[in-house]
Amino acid sequence: MNEKDRRLAEFCKRNGHDGVWIRRRSNIAWVTDGADVHCDTGTALGVASLLWTPRKKVVLTNNIESARLAEEEFDDEWQIETSPWWESGPAPEGRLATDYPDDVIAELRFSLTTAEVARARELGADTADVLAGTMQRVRPGETEHEVAGALVSQLRRREIHCPVVMVAADERITRYRHPIPTSKPIEKTVMAVVCTQRRGLIVCLTRLVHFGRLPDELRRRHAAVCRVDEAMHAATVPGARWCDILREATRAYEATGYADEWKQHHQGGPMGYEPRDFLVTPSETRTVQTNQLVGWNPSIAGTKSEDTILSGGEVITTMPDWPMCGTRPDILRRTKGAAAA
Repeated sequence: MNEKDRRLAEFCKRNGHDGVWIRRRSNIAWVTDGADVHCDTGTALGVASLLWTPRKKVVLTNNIESARLAEEEFDDEWQIETSPWWESGPAPEGRLATDYPDDVIAELRFSLTTAEVARARELGADTADVLAGTMQRVRPGETEHEVAGALVSQLRRREIHCPVVMVAADERITRYRHPIPTSKPIEKTVMAVVCTQRRGLIVCLTRLVHFGRLPDELRRRHAAVCRVDEAMHAATVPGARWCDILREATRAYEATGYADEWKQHHQGGPMGYEPRDFLVTPSETRTVQTNQLVGWNPSIAGTKSEDTILSGGEVITTMPDWPMCGTRPDILRRTKGAAAA
């Protein structure tokens, strides 16, 4: 049995299950190390589900999907069972756990295997390279949609999906914490946020560019949010309670003069096969796991700091040539129409 099989077998033994009916796309990608069963990205479910037991592995799908899934997504460990597309197909029988609607096996994903860590590092490096290149080429007058389009295009060239892309220019950065792209043109400042996905795994990061002299207030706010992010990174070690890490963040917000900003937007949390497995709150007493992906995203109106880290502090979305504010990425300052400075 591989590591995923071992975790599932222990889960079933501990809870008295014969097996697991796996329906979520995130868990299907996890257990297979990357099988993609999406057709519509707007749903947590895909065009197949899995029946996993200690004795057999079955893909349940319809006749539209079966050939492609067998040839491109699943190896010989998995048996394909096909139903006509006009029938829903029978639900598997037995004392089975299932991950939908409640994801009862989510915690089995939290600690990445050695192979997953390597894949996450590669995805982080590729995503950072694309975002850095895009932000170094962006120009005043371009619209938020154009920036988003450039990002997604370059990511897909590297076989990377982009389930989350947010772009904001100028006053929209201050007004909205989740700014989906619009037709607004860039004047002075632009922020881009992405969550990217390849073979199921997801990383996230945010970067900002400003054209001309950086206003003193924006400089102060960004320095403050970087201090918050530094505190969160330092506290994210295996065994730490998530609520205690958030407490360190709130102390840093207070120390920098922005005590209430954490209340205006969530601060992030653990991730891996979902953009966030859950959002960290003051009452979240679960603990950080070994080799767990984490995306912290502290924000102060007008700015934000976000990268993906492995528990223990390794940043896997670094940009070698990006300016820094302490140990966190600064706002890239550029002159209009010129190369990055």
